[in-house]
Amino acid sequence: MANQTSGPHGPYETEAEARADAARALEVPVTRPYDANADRAARLDARRRYLADALTAAGVETGAYDREICAWLAGWEPETLAVVVGLLERAHAAGRRAACSTTADDDDTEA
Repeated sequence: MANQTSGPHGPYETEAEARADAARALEVPVTRPYDANADRAARLDARRRYLADALTAAGVETGAYDREICAWLAGWEPETLAVVVGLLERAHAAGRRAACSTTADDDDTEA
């Protein structure tokens, strides 16, 4: 199961940083006895949830084709997915900060 971490992921200066963050976020227990197909499926499912959770947290509505592309993205290396999720989370956080700033500016104008 993908771990929920607080705050946006990144920014990343190196691939190693993204890989380490992805490893923490995408921890998946290994099946016992080891089953390569089940393990591979669990890792892919964790990556799909990682991206889906970030989209949901950002309030992004998805259509069928969006979900198809997200499933495709989930097949990429975990560090690539960590960068995509990090960009999404940071863009959402920046939008929220801008909205709060605009609201505060509007309150000052009304006073």
